[in-house]
Amino acid sequence: MEEFVRFRIENDCHEVVFLKTVDDLYFFLGNIYDDLAISYGKTFTIIVDLFLQNGFSFNRFVELNFYDKETYTSSIVNPRDVSEEAKRKIAEYLKNHSELLYNSALSKNTIDFICADRI
Repeated sequence: MEEFVRFRIENDCHEVVFLKTVDDLYFFLGNIYDDLAISYGKTFTIIVDLFLQNGFSFNRFVELNFYDKETYTSSIVNPRDVSEEAKRKIAEYLKNHSELLYNSALSKNTIDFICADRI
């Protein structure tokens, strides 16, 4: 299973990568870089969604600025600064792949909230 899925949002400056595992993001940085470098070259910026680990918390989204495969910076992104279109696409993806929710670190209430079509 691929550990992440990419979402390109029209009129958005960064691609959003949704991590499909509760394992630490840093285990997958090389794979993410290799996959996106094909499209973007050596230097690029992405937003990573860690929803399955962090839920709706302030640290749900992380911006990664890659300068090459071994050199990058990261910072937490305010969820308000991520487009509603990106969040909508991720919510649709989760509803179509609900098994990810049940294998996540999310509480039952959060899972029920997502499955009830409230996000």
